[in-house]
Amino acid sequence: MGQRPNDLRPWDSPNALFGSELRRYREAAELSIAAFCELIQEIAPYGKSTISSVERGETRPNRLLAIHADRVLDTREALTHLWDGLFKGTNVVPEWFTDWATQEPTFDAIRSYQPLVVPGLLQTPAYAAHLLDDDEAAIEARLARQEILKRPTPPHLMYVMDESVLHRGTMDPQVMRDQLNHLLVVSSRLTRVQIVPLRLHEGIGGAFAIGTLPDGTEVGYKDNAFNGDTTTDRLETKRLTELFASIQSAAYPVDQSLDLIAKVAKEKWT
Repeated sequence: MGQRPNDLRPWDSPNALFGSELRRYREAAELSIAAFCELIQEIAPYGKSTISSVERGETRPNRLLAIHADRVLDTREALTHLWDGLFKGTNVVPEWFTDWATQEPTFDAIRSYQPLVVPGLLQTPAYAAHLLDDDEAAIEARLARQEILKRPTPPHLMYVMDESVLHRGTMDPQVMRDQLNHLLVVSSRLTRVQIVPLRLHEGIGGAFAIGTLPDGTEVGYKDNAFNGDTTTDRLETKRLTELFASIQSAAYPVDQSLDLIAKVAKEKWT
């Protein structure tokens, strides 16, 4: 016989209120945490420990969990509505990034170009903290996105970065050294990292990404000075795909890129 769950105190905090409602809907659906996780795993990779922590009010949920839980539990968007009422406007996920962030866990593949910073899915906590001014909620939301890399079948990632990213760091050399070493650790058949040499090329216009859904549909994302834009327009995604191919053709091969990352980590950030 399983252990009886602890009584919840939804009046204690916004986290506790959301957690108690998630548990209420889950139990109404007659699902154990394990069964709930098995169902939601088809959409996004949330483990039992994560769900338990959210339900106890110990962990602040991200909006994606609310969205996916609504789908699995057939709550008619009740949890998303509750999340918006409790947390929206606290810079957890910028409104303009929500469309991309909602679909990101469902992508089979992501191609991305970054001219300024290491991509969010590959950032270390310390590096993310520096970029986000130590905003704990925003850091948590960004790192939560990396859960897709722990899926049974994680997406194929293909990242091209400008070489300047390796040299643009913080006052603490260890942050950049650890970040660059992390790129070396995560590099694999499923996560390919390439570096474009320090010279003029077509990618100086800004960061962008293309996500591929299981049915082959492509979703594009483009950064600009103040926000970002997500698009499924075929012409736009075609242009982004062509631009990515052009930038990638100017990049070092993967093995040379990794050698360069290791060299910069050792020589510049030690």
